[in-house]
Amino acid sequence: MVQSRKISPNDNFAVSLIAPWVKGNISVDNNFLRVDIQNTVLFGMLPAGRSKDTSPLNTVSNVYTSSSYHLGAIFLGALLALAGLFSFGSSAFTALILILIGVAVFGSGIKTVFTYERSGIAKTIELPFFEANHARELEEQVIQALAKYQDDRNVATSTAAITEAIKNK
Repeated sequence: MVQSRKISPNDNFAVSLIAPWVKGNISVDNNFLRVDIQNTVLFGMLPAGRSKDTSPLNTVSNVYTSSSYHLGAIFLGALLALAGLFSFGSSAFTALILILIGVAVFGSGIKTVFTYERSGIAKTIELPFFEANHARELEEQVIQALAKYQDDRNVATSTAAITEAIKNK
């Protein structure tokens, strides 16, 4: 039986700051890295389709995480928040809504990126900044699974382990 190591206890993580109910899942088992992410549009506000990928571990390499900044979203969010601040005199409710939308759009421009290469082609998964710990956990789990996968297929290591076991009997 193949066991999967999930990146969080509830197996899901948010793929958008503005719509945290839009969830995704990434897991790694003994043979595969599995990705099941909902796509979003309009700064992550609306779910739009799904992206699934199952990559055999023997084709996965160069796993890493990084931070990414989408300057367009950050700039638009700052403009909306400033517009909200300047409109406080006319309508406090409208100003508050603009500020909230501006802050949300600004925050959606800050991403944590999980990247892996499959057969030389980089696959990138963007997550909200508050899911950075999940990306780091996933990176460690994939690296451990890759190391185990390579060790299981290394004839010299397996032969040395068997020879050592025979000598110790």
